[in-house]
Amino acid sequence: MTIQNWVYFSEIVSAAAVVITLAYVALQIKQTNTATHRQMYIAAATGLSDYWRALAQDYSLYELFVSMLRSPGELSRTEKGRAYIVMDSYLTLMESYYLHNQQYGEKLSQERWERILARMFSTPGGNEYWHRRRFAYHDEFAAYIDTLLSPPEPPAPPPGGTA
Repeated sequence: MTIQNWVYFSEIVSAAAVVITLAYVALQIKQTNTATHRQMYIAAATGLSDYWRALAQDYSLYELFVSMLRSPGELSRTEKGRAYIVMDSYLTLMESYYLHNQQYGEKLSQERWERILARMFSTPGGNEYWHRRRFAYHDEFAAYIDTLLSPPEPPAPPPGGTA
């Protein structure tokens, strides 16, 4: 083997080493991103859990929240402002949770949250809140909530007959 052949061989080995190194770095980045996204999901889920726990432990705040949902017209301006802050906190957590699920394919517990949100926004206060504060949320999340609020489409009639 001539010296020129050794040079060619070493260049091929070097190129292969660079490709292997780049593949390894790409794998490490992917694993780091996956771990980061999992942590974001856990943080959002923990935030929701902490929110409900705090609401359950503070009876006056719970009463304010329930009053806001049931009869917002009976709240003073200050009470309604506080209730909106409570709702903002909850929906900000839900928005993070939803957007994470949409981006990274996590579908854990989404049906449960859809039922909770649909029920909450079907109340007079929840509906009023959403119509006044919808602008404050990401367009994708707002459209998602809007679909939860729209009535379901009636079932199609059976083929060849009337319902």
